[in-house]
Amino acid sequence: MPALPLPLSTICALASEASLLPRVRMAIAIVAQEVFAEPQDTPGYPLRWNLAKTVLSPTEAQAASMMVGLVVSPPLLTAAAAVGTTDPAAMAAAITDEQLLNAVRMGWNPVSGVGPPAAGAQPAT
Repeated sequence: MPALPLPLSTICALASEASLLPRVRMAIAIVAQEVFAEPQDTPGYPLRWNLAKTVLSPTEAQAASMMVGLVVSPPLLTAAAAVGTTDPAAMAAAITDEQLLNAVRMGWNPVSGVGPPAAGAQPAT
């Protein structure tokens, strides 16, 4: 495992940054709407749909708990580290909306309980 680009205390501060929380809530709501529009034969759809139903109006507590997993995703860590400061607000501002949305999309299956595809499994078409 490669070294973290930021110390854990700095990552913790970013995960607690108040200015990032509303953006996380909106990203969760947007991705939930995307999941509702997926075909029902999407792998893991029932679990994905159930998570979307549960978090469509994410509470602050739900968003805060998901934010911990989001800020440790490599793209968000890289964006935060590139700022060159440990100021949580500055690091949060360096994370683009697209990076945030992509992190939510990438984390949707694990959070919903959808496991990785079996070895040799073909994706649904």
